[in-house]
Amino acid sequence: MTRPTLVATAILAGLAAVASAQGEVVDSSRLGKGQGAIVIRDGAPGYESKSSSEVEHTFRRGDAVVGIHRVAVMVYTYELYEENGRVQVGCLDKGKLKTVWMDPDELSSFTYDCGCAEECSPLSPSLGRTQWNPCFQEGRDNKLDKLRARWGK
Repeated sequence: MTRPTLVATAILAGLAAVASAQGEVVDSSRLGKGQGAIVIRDGAPGYESKSSSEVEHTFRRGDAVVGIHRVAVMVYTYELYEENGRVQVGCLDKGKLKTVWMDPDELSSFTYDCGCAEECSPLSPSLGRTQWNPCFQEGRDNKLDKLRARWGK
């Protein structure tokens, strides 16, 4: 485990469970899992900041995002953590990771295994275009299958 992961783990160990997208309670001190989500509505906005009304990105139903929570300077965890009624998420936009803030009611959360990358990153290293790693893809695909069954697709 690298030093930033140890620091994040130590900080998170003292935190209580947090509420995430669609009311699911996730224990933020859990180890070995990251948290992503599927956008559940076409036109869902991604805002510039947790208090801004400026839309930076517009999502489609079925888009995948990863939760991003800053716990300290240069220390991040991949979880949906609500601040000011929004969660910070990362999305892939033209092969690059872009961060925005979203209303958690626009998301349906899932977890993914951290075994594919150091510090539980959901990304695969690649030249040119960033992409989701296999662990994130598996969690995303499992959640999408359940949602599509509900959506009738």
